[in-house]
Amino acid sequence: MNDPQDPPSDIIGFLHNTPLFRDLDERVIRRLAYAGWLKRVPKGEVIFLQSDPPDSAYIVRSGSVAIVLTSTEGRELVINEMRSGDCFGEMGVITGRAHSADAIAREASEILVIPRQALLDALEQEPTFTRRLLETTAARLNLSSERESALAFLDAQARLARVLLQLDRESSANGYVTISQEELAGRSSLTRQTVAKTLGRWRRAGWLLTGRGKIVLLNRPALKRWIQQQGI
Repeated sequence: MNDPQDPPSDIIGFLHNTPLFRDLDERVIRRLAYAGWLKRVPKGEVIFLQSDPPDSAYIVRSGSVAIVLTSTEGRELVINEMRSGDCFGEMGVITGRAHSADAIAREASEILVIPRQALLDALEQEPTFTRRLLETTAARLNLSSERESALAFLDAQARLARVLLQLDRESSANGYVTISQEELAGRSSLTRQTVAKTLGRWRRAGWLLTGRGKIVLLNRPALKRWIQQQGI
């Protein structure tokens, strides 16, 4: 076991370079680094399930993690995607209530696991950390509100166009989106058949190219028009 005064240097470095923890009191960083551990998660592995007790918070070091709502009928909706530096599971830790969604590795990922008590101690000791976490939570709630509006008021094609454009903005490869039709269906709350039919129509119109788990956007203005026609 590591000496509490000498926690893992790779975790310390990661925390220092993560916006949520940057410039915090060094003692708080070291305590978090000593309490936490890095975990490799294969693609598709469940990190926690909706209704699981919140025993830890998690920070993505590499890869991506989908936050998924599952209905009683078994339908899934991806409500968020966590990437490097993003924290998730923290609301359950703070409230003590069971997780409200599933967390599933969208690709092979590495995450930092921080036990519940260690995070709560850090929030008590460091006001800056508390403020940043509140700001992060508020931004996430705003994003969720936007997505709920899209699901409520956009038709199927406009929903799909919105998701594709959002994924394009998040991607480092301009115009190149890596996602399966099943995942697209989950993110847009559509059936896989509707997604396949719509993509096929847009492919024939020359708006995009599709491959196995890949989509290349060729005509973003056309996709934006589908959304604008809905008045949103």
